Amino acid sequence: MMEEERFIELLVELYDGLPRLGPGNAQSTLKALALCKHLPDAPDILDVGCGTGAQTLVLASATSGKITATDLIPQFLDQFTKTIQEEGLENRIQTQEADMNKLPFPDNSFDLVWSEGAAYIMGFDNALTEWKRLVKPGGYLVVSEASWFKPNPPSEIKKFWDENYPAIRNVEDNLAAASNLGWETVANFHLPVEAWTIDYYGPLKKQLPIFREANVHDKDAQEVADMTDYEMSLMDNYSDYYGYEFYILHCVN
Repeated sequence: MMEEERFIELLVELYDGLPRLGPGNAQSTLKALALCKHLPDAPDILDVGCGTGAQTLVLASATSGKITATDLIPQFLDQFTKTIQEEGLENRIQTQEADMNKLPFPDNSFDLVWSEGAAYIMGFDNALTEWKRLVKPGGYLVVSEASWFKPNPPSEIKKFWDENYPAIRNVEDNLAAASNLGWETVANFHLPVEAWTIDYYGPLKKQLPIFREANVHDKDAQEVADMTDYEMSLMDNYSDYYGYEFYILHCVN
């Protein structure tokens, strides 16, 4: 089995220069943001697991507050920092290398904590528990989380998720967990299929042959490419059964 450090090294190479590191699009980010109806005019925002900052830039364009963007992989933060400088947003967005399991911020620091496609790293329930202290009373937590959309998924896609994220649950169970953890659900909605197939997989499909050619004799790299190809084929075949769900949660206490 490939060591985690090696796997991350290859992923960094594969995703170098790509606009997104995971499924999402600007329209969905803006839709979720618009559902946070009681934010202050200039909210303090934390983006956890920001990657190279595609969604962070959308948040910056739609708000006038300051954003702290954290990730654990310095190469992604370096790429994002260059983008911030190119866009002239140094006074609006600050990047920080940080472990999402122990974020180094005081309690009640943010009006909005945001995380697209990253909460799974520590688990949905853990994220909702650990990040709650960071949200000001009356503030919001917005996460997108891999979720089952239909019961009884075919064996192929069930096997994939059992191996890669066995904690995946259906939307109803995630909503119940959020309620049990003291969150009020404002809204939830499916991330549309095109946010996977066009916005995320589109550029990745163009990158894969280049990555394969650059690593033609590297067995590990070819394995990563094969895994990526397989993952993309699953979305083509089973998008009715799974995807990311946006959960817009309100801190009521």
